[in-house]
Amino acid sequence: MEEKLKRYVEKTFENAPKTKKTQELKEEIIANLLDKYNDIKKTGKTEEESYNNAISSMGDVSELIESLKQENPLNERVYVEQNKKSALFIAIAVGLYVVSLIPPMLFDAFSLDDTVGAAIMFIFWGVATALLVYNAISKPKYRGIDNTMVEEFKEWKSNKDIDKTVMRSVYTAIWMLILAVYFLISFFFNAWAFSWIIFLIGIAIQNIISAVIKK
Repeated sequence: MEEKLKRYVEKTFENAPKTKKTQELKEEIIANLLDKYNDIKKTGKTEEESYNNAISSMGDVSELIESLKQENPLNERVYVEQNKKSALFIAIAVGLYVVSLIPPMLFDAFSLDDTVGAAIMFIFWGVATALLVYNAISKPKYRGIDNTMVEEFKEWKSNKDIDKTVMRSVYTAIWMLILAVYFLISFFFNAWAFSWIIFLIGIAIQNIISAVIKK
């Protein structure tokens, strides 16, 4: 029955572009159909009934195939506007990270309280990180129009892409902070010979965050 399901999916996607993304999608759908088939068969249905019910649960894949054919499935104007908004948030965040190095230097140059300068720097970092995270999670999510497998898969794929974007934003923020700390320690304490260890600590922090999120 697995071969029969594979043939059905291959036939359904015969007009889809021959790309790695298409192949991954077909494999995912085949695995889901096989699980659905086995679940239905356990309820006492015949093989043919289980097969037909599993196939009907897949839904209409024509829209999904069309999206695979298009480089950008979103409306072009909406896509451009989203890109402009995203670029603005990222530019502001990067600018804040860069500007955040100025207060500690000024306070040190004028022999003022270093803790105030450091506090202002951390505020800049917090605002910049918040902008990056907001930019990632504010992107529109896909909502399935029914309970078919295709709609569930499209919704899952959309949410997964957003999760990846959020993690990229978090990692970007982490490494901007690490870079800033590296230069601060190197300049203020003239520790160029040892400050590179900060980058090893950064790798460890990123791995810990990845492990916690996956768990």
